[in-house]
Amino acid sequence: MSVVEVPPAPKDTGTEAKARLFVAEVLASPQCPAYSMNKDQLDGYLRAVAVEPKRTEPKDWLPLIFGGELPSQVGDYPIDAIIKALICIYNSHRIEVLSHQCALPFPCEYSESRDARIQAEQWARGFMQGYIYWQDIWSQYLDENQTGSNLAVILPSSANDELDDILATISAVADADYALLTGVTIPDLIHMFNCLPQKVIEYGRIAHIIRINSQS
Repeated sequence: MSVVEVPPAPKDTGTEAKARLFVAEVLASPQCPAYSMNKDQLDGYLRAVAVEPKRTEPKDWLPLIFGGELPSQVGDYPIDAIIKALICIYNSHRIEVLSHQCALPFPCEYSESRDARIQAEQWARGFMQGYIYWQDIWSQYLDENQTGSNLAVILPSSANDELDDILATISAVADADYALLTGVTIPDLIHMFNCLPQKVIEYGRIAHIIRINSQS
């Protein structure tokens, strides 16, 4: 089973839809390990991991989906089938990253009702877990202490500010109530929710610059 490493191509939406349904059943199973992600957290997590500022292997990011350790089986669901479905979803995200697209699985609109925005919140929290997965790589290239190094010249000088703005948007979506307490206004939140797909695309663009330059 391999992770896609090709130019953008049309997605097999039938296969992907089946994979998503299967994984959703697995994650909702009472036999799923404690602290496993739910389907919305998973989608955000895989989206963030799939930006791939550095080449990765499924064995590196799969365990975090299940709270840190990859199970040998989940109830009646064999792990090989679970991994195959997860890689299918991951590959669909990777294709979107390469084609500068971001199709989110929920309405990207702010609501004062937490129930109405729970999918977006869970997705954004999963995305932040994916960011943490790559955090050392981001720090290596974006740390202000390295502005004179060969690593730093890969990225535009505005990259730090761009990433801060992206993470501020995703963090606000992940916990809008807390954002309000810290001074973010409702008009700000409306804007942040609306521009979330574009911020995710920008995140992938910065990661792509790192990847192509670090390979050269």
